[in-house]
Amino acid sequence: MLNVTVMVATTMIRCSSRGLLAVLDERGPAPATSLAATLDAHPMTVRAKCHELQSAGYVRQISGDVYTITERGRDHLSRLTE
Repeated sequence: MLNVTVMVATTMIRCSSRGLLAVLDERGPAPATSLAATLDAHPMTVRAKCHELQSAGYVRQISGDVYTITERGRDHLSRLTE
């Protein structure tokens, strides 16, 4: 059980809000599977993070499984990187 917990925690760190927003800002709209490959995370983890960021207004789901960063998300990202 400990190994699973450590693996989940490691995946969540790789799929941080900052990392996900940075990829969307740099590359533009992308499906969760592509974001997962870029962030070395599981697609379900990426989808969960995208939904969290969407609730905050930082990300928008534009069709099916494709997400994009919003202006509010860009503002938030710039504050995270300062």
